[in-house]
Amino acid sequence: MPGKTKRKYVGETMRIHKKLKRPLHLISEALPYEYDDKLLLSMFAELYPYEWKEIVERCNYFIAKDKHLQSVGKKIRYKSPSPKTFFFTMPVVKNILSPNFKAKHKKRFAEDIYNANYDALKAKRSVKINQKNNKVQKYKQTMQEVEPYYIDALIVAYHQKGITTEGKMEIITEMSRFICDKSIKFFYKINDAERNNQIRNKAFQHLQNSGNYVKLRKNFKGKKKSYMVEKTDYNMTPLDLIKRLDADSIQNKKRFSAFISHSYADSKIVEEVISILNTQGHSCYCDWSSDNDFLKRSLVSDYTKEVLKRRIEQSDYLFFIRTDNSMTGEKVNSPWIEMELEYSKSIGKDIYYIDLIEDGIKLPYKLLSHNLMDGKIEWGE
Repeated sequence: MPGKTKRKYVGETMRIHKKLKRPLHLISEALPYEYDDKLLLSMFAELYPYEWKEIVERCNYFIAKDKHLQSVGKKIRYKSPSPKTFFFTMPVVKNILSPNFKAKHKKRFAEDIYNANYDALKAKRSVKINQKNNKVQKYKQTMQEVEPYYIDALIVAYHQKGITTEGKMEIITEMSRFICDKSIKFFYKINDAERNNQIRNKAFQHLQNSGNYVKLRKNFKGKKKSYMVEKTDYNMTPLDLIKRLDADSIQNKKRFSAFISHSYADSKIVEEVISILNTQGHSCYCDWSSDNDFLKRSLVSDYTKEVLKRRIEQSDYLFFIRTDNSMTGEKVNSPWIEMELEYSKSIGKDIYYIDLIEDGIKLPYKLLSHNLMDGKIEWGE
């Protein structure tokens, strides 16, 4: 490993060891009378899940880097251990698992004290874990956990010669809407190799906010080229999207499984439906999450209507959510939903719907049984 790279890798390893000394010390005060390596790791993963996740992802990250180096005929550089090996070779862990430490632990052990220590530590950590979980979930709230049809087209477009900073920002924004192996690998690669500061920082922030292990690469040294410091505000409008849809662009290449037709007042229900459809392998289009950088509510116009029609064309089917907000009896409450349903019929798209009113009224579409509480939407034969 080159000297500079080795110093960075070793330095980060030492910082992780130092950072985990206090947590592991607290765990050592809450251990039962008898314990072994499996129990210690289990307690660490339970009480410090994000710290354990960082170890796992970091080790796997550098293992993958070595595999790549081997695949291109180069020597491996990092020789990263497995996550478990990394954990058990930390000095503080080796000390806790040593016969001498175990003997002292048994000598001073008092069950009521150690139970109280465990309960107090678990209560304190539960608050911290919930705070972190809520922060990550809030960031990922509108992201879809599915691999979109067009992800390979996005990746190819990003690496095309002559692409502008604005073009890269558009692709970064599109990729950040999805959580899948390809999107995560893409962002790691951008964080490692992208020379434009704004784009690289955007990739770093996305990985960090998503709860993934990531280390921000420092700015490249040497003379700064204009491209490296170039910035874009990426302030888009519905007209900008129409122009892209009319051109040979990534927006023109996008394809979806379901176009979600709904009332915005049902946004929480929409998120539940999209999550369920994602588990079934369906990618979804929802205007306020899939095109939120273009379709701003302050800029609603005929261009917005045209965009929605194009997105319906790019979808396999339309999925309508019937609620008190979207319909009253047989009357559609929104001209936007009415347009989406009528346009879908006019171009021969299949229309499916779930009924959350259940007032006995049947629509001339394909009704699906569902149980959103249990995460189920039944498609039948």
